[in-house]
Amino acid sequence: MEKLYDIVENFTQYPGVAGFEYMAFDELTKYVKSLNIFDEIGTTPVGSFYGIMRCGKKNAPLILCDAHIDTIGFVVTEVCEGGFLKIANIGGIAAKILPASEVNIYGKETIKGVFVSKPPHLHEANEYDQKMNVVDNYIDTGLPLEKLKSIVRVGTPVGFPCKLQRLLGDNLAGAGFDDRLCGAAIVRALMYLDKKSLNVDVAFQFSGTEETVYTGAMTTAYRLNPDKAIVIDVTHAFVPGAPKAREGVKAGLGGDICLSPHTHRGFTKFAIEVAKKEGIPYQLSSAPGATGTNSNAVQTSRNGIPTLLVSIPLKNMHTMSELVDMKDALDTARFVAAVIKAL
Repeated sequence: MEKLYDIVENFTQYPGVAGFEYMAFDELTKYVKSLNIFDEIGTTPVGSFYGIMRCGKKNAPLILCDAHIDTIGFVVTEVCEGGFLKIANIGGIAAKILPASEVNIYGKETIKGVFVSKPPHLHEANEYDQKMNVVDNYIDTGLPLEKLKSIVRVGTPVGFPCKLQRLLGDNLAGAGFDDRLCGAAIVRALMYLDKKSLNVDVAFQFSGTEETVYTGAMTTAYRLNPDKAIVIDVTHAFVPGAPKAREGVKAGLGGDICLSPHTHRGFTKFAIEVAKKEGIPYQLSSAPGATGTNSNAVQTSRNGIPTLLVSIPLKNMHTMSELVDMKDALDTARFVAAVIKAL
């Protein structure tokens, strides 16, 4: 478990709002090279990172393990008097979580900011009932205008800082778990493997722009041309007040294997049998159409790639305080490793 904690802590520190994934590449490359598990490492022009582990067997099939590197965030749309910034969201963000939250602003240097929060003493009648939009919010940097303009311009990315907090049991809180947590689970899975005993080569894909247009998964899957793929993402863990239909996926019960038209029934059935044989906890859910993950893009690459989707249950998704039971992340890593061994 501690190895997985270390990887999550490392991966969640890199900037990388969707469209700006390249900001993570230098530090990510250094860290992944230090693990000494990949025979080849590379990046793509549209913001994806990949590593390939070779088994050494001639004409070995390639299995792709995909998570996305991009995170939700913002982009600066205006630099204003008084040290304020106007922004627009990148990816799905609820405006009501923003007031008084901290952000990192990735200009010529990284500076801190805080979303403006109007005190309740100053609210007018019925103001609480009015809808808040992300673009109506301001970030306060506390800097003079000219100083701020020398650091930040229109188009500068903004993201939530990650401050990992260990809670009771194996619960962990922080930002960027969607989907850096899943990239960490893949790397932990590959660390379990003895590549010379495998019958397949394995590619780790940390793809870009999943939160917007899936470009990274489309292009990197096309480039690597795998024979099969496992997509790992997060899913919504049940919390009080959630729709009853969400009760099927709960934190602490293992990764969630999805049955969907955008996943391969034969490969999914094979993986479930592996989990049963190895005694690895898992949950099952269904998606009637698109899954909202990279599985949609990966399975339709080239002439079609049999794709399995497993997701780690997550609470408070797309906030600065996402919450995961790390047992689920570790069980997902064990599941991915077991499936690869069985191929």
